Amino acid sequence: MRVLITRAVEDAEALAGDLVTVGIESVLAPMLSCDFLDPRPDPALRPAAFIVTSRNGAEALARYTRDRSLPVYAVGDATAERLRRLGFETVESAAGDAAALVDLIARRMEPNDGPLVFLSAEEVAGDIDGTLRERGYDLRRIVAYRSVPVTGFPRETETALREGKLDGALFFSSKTGRTFVSLVERAGLASCCHDLTAFCLSEAVADSVSELPWGSVRVAERPTKTDLLGLITALCNKDD
Repeated sequence: MRVLITRAVEDAEALAGDLVTVGIESVLAPMLSCDFLDPRPDPALRPAAFIVTSRNGAEALARYTRDRSLPVYAVGDATAERLRRLGFETVESAAGDAAALVDLIARRMEPNDGPLVFLSAEEVAGDIDGTLRERGYDLRRIVAYRSVPVTGFPRETETALREGKLDGALFFSSKTGRTFVSLVERAGLASCCHDLTAFCLSEAVADSVSELPWGSVRVAERPTKTDLLGLITALCNKDD
């Protein structure tokens, strides 16, 4: 099996390594690049904890503060691992989606514990800030980076699509999915998707690629990298 990975290059390389261990080849085609906005901390703000929902969010937090001692709540395990590598000492992963992250924070902190600072992108999946505010938390959302769609496929990717040398494509976010659809339509490659399987992290991500004529669309049971990889390897083993 050979699949297309659409994640940002750092995550894509790690994912490609995971896939190699189970005998799956991959082609990397990041759909988004990251533009860090580098907001300055408010000296009067004393966060009780930070919230991060992506690898880019982890990088943005490391650029935002030198303090590595405050608790950080991450939406997933990969983001949590990146935070630990950046030196943050107290990191906990919700191992799920935005709703799981809100539930984790509600179990660990009381509304009167102090401000929660959410370093986010311009677009965020789920209503983390609204939900936490409804529960009485002092949530301060700071837009710290933006995801910028690429304007074209790498040559290797376009060739692989045209020549039918891929079996599927992996999608971890709706914005990535929408960018892929846009590039496929612009390049006139929609008919090349007939024999491909779209592997999607969630139903929302699956919706973002639904305009293309996929051979099949499969959605991870839970919105985690582990479950998505399990989906791919199960299909690969079935085909064997």
